[in-house]
Amino acid sequence: MISRIISINQIETLKKWLQTEEIKNQTKRSMAVFVQMFSARSEPQWLTEIEAAIRVVAPLAVIVGSSTMGEISEGRLLTNTSVISFVFFEKTGVQGFLVDTKNQDEALVGKNLSEKIESQCQKIAGVLLLATSSSMDASHFLKGFSAGRRGTYPVFGAGAGVYEGEQKPIVTLNQQFSSSGVVAVVFTGDDIDIVVHTYLGWEPLSKELTLTETDGLWLKTIDNQPAFEVYHRYLNIEDDENFFLNVLEFPLLVERNGVVYAKTPNEVKDHHDIKFIADIKQGESARIGYGNPALIIKNARDIQDRVQAFHPEGIFIYSCTCRRFLLQNEVELETKAFQTIAPSAGFYTHGEIVSHEETVMLLNATMVTVSMKEGVGKPPEAVLETGPTEPRTGQPCNRRDNRMIARLVKFFSRGNAGGGRKAAENGGEKLSAEAMVDPFNRQNNRIISQLVNFIKVVTAELEQANQEARLLAERDYLTQVYNRLKGHEFLQSEIARCNRYGQECAIMMIDVDFFKNVNDTYGHNIGDAVLVQLVKILTREIRTVDVLSRWGGEEFLLIMPQIDAQGATYAAERLRTVVEKTLFTQGLRQTASFGVATYKLGESPEAFIDRADKALYEAKQLGRNCVVSK
Repeated sequence: MISRIISINQIETLKKWLQTEEIKNQTKRSMAVFVQMFSARSEPQWLTEIEAAIRVVAPLAVIVGSSTMGEISEGRLLTNTSVISFVFFEKTGVQGFLVDTKNQDEALVGKNLSEKIESQCQKIAGVLLLATSSSMDASHFLKGFSAGRRGTYPVFGAGAGVYEGEQKPIVTLNQQFSSSGVVAVVFTGDDIDIVVHTYLGWEPLSKELTLTETDGLWLKTIDNQPAFEVYHRYLNIEDDENFFLNVLEFPLLVERNGVVYAKTPNEVKDHHDIKFIADIKQGESARIGYGNPALIIKNARDIQDRVQAFHPEGIFIYSCTCRRFLLQNEVELETKAFQTIAPSAGFYTHGEIVSHEETVMLLNATMVTVSMKEGVGKPPEAVLETGPTEPRTGQPCNRRDNRMIARLVKFFSRGNAGGGRKAAENGGEKLSAEAMVDPFNRQNNRIISQLVNFIKVVTAELEQANQEARLLAERDYLTQVYNRLKGHEFLQSEIARCNRYGQECAIMMIDVDFFKNVNDTYGHNIGDAVLVQLVKILTREIRTVDVLSRWGGEEFLLIMPQIDAQGATYAAERLRTVVEKTLFTQGLRQTASFGVATYKLGESPEAFIDRADKALYEAKQLGRNCVVSK
């Protein structure tokens, strides 16, 4: 396997390059030629010209293309150009498929495509997917693709992007074009190894939020508030033509099965709903996130170590455009070192595609690296990184590999983002890695990282304060059961449920007998201890669905859903017996009186409570330590 990369703005540049002896000879010797075109120009005519030039030298090549939001050539960011990646395979087969999803059920199209691939292709080693993710429901497509997929081979790829909103994204395969579709490239054979890595580098900023209403890719409400209003409140982002650019760095972070996924907003509708390109689920918890540059660069270097250990012959990079937007001039710190390992090319995307076990997912804000090599080796695999580990031991990374440091020295000595070359050449001496880092150069990432850390700490403190305030607002300070206000709220909810579904419920008023005598004789501290012990007894004995609240002084309200009068009376008698037999603090014996009422449909909370109060009063009149039901 041989990889070669060229970037062009004119066809003549490509034609001259294609006529070099190396390219012509590699084409003749190869079993298959695979070409990717990553182009800033979303123009079928331009891509057709490129392909026509390639066909002169490699008429049987599988040629695919995608419009981009930035191009990557030899690990470097390029803009407003076209990067062309050639891979010459010696023993690997390559087969392409293109499907159009316009006005079709994307999931069905995806399922049919994966089934077609598996029926027509033998010894599948991996599948590349390029999709127009902004003009279709790519998540829905990938759900169907996953359903039709039977093999464990890695699936990877990206969503086509455009520089300007007026342009349409396109994908192409062998002079076929689609602005609402997917290109699939299948790599087959026993002699190709493919390893896929992906990582995020985004961390939560906001408190935990609940996605309370969704409609497909549209998020309608967050915490029962219009979704856009929540983003506007947190970030002061307006609903205008710059919404996508302004929100790009602030995806929603959702955790599923222990893995954190980023979901990037795409557009706003009517100052209310927000559209995402990746799937979102109603009822999920999420946080607004922000990229931590220091973490991103650290993860990139850890992944570079893992890729180095694999010894690839070619690397494809599919990186979300929000990473370019966040890192700005320092974005090459994440990508450039891959070129020191193997020829590296790719583009900045509108969503990234990667498989994890049986599922193929559309991700946001991630970088996907695909390493390939031919020759006998371990079986192909897909790795979904949740945290970088040391490639040789599998343990968490806690040191830098010497070879990686040497590569970074070489990397910085060449100059990057405007710094490094002069220092490296000073006096003709080779400087150490530490000496070559300018503490005053390119520090915006460090500052941003500190800001992220500050916001994280403040957010944690606020969340803790909110949790404590919530606890104080809902709980009785002494006994830690719900207070009267919260108890009344639960009662209203239970009554509403009974009225809606015609079900039964009951309440129980519980009063400690002769409690004033306890306080007067032993003091209020002992009285408090008796109440705390009583609550522990009641909490232990009641059902998990029952709700206990302190109604006032030594009086408690117990709400019992889905129970009839006989069951409620039996429960009260059982509680009365347990209390009577308990030895309280200081060896005290204590009893309690119980008033039980069963709900009548349509009855108000006040009337319901009043009947339980009257039952309790009768219990006291009968000599206390007894149960009366109404």
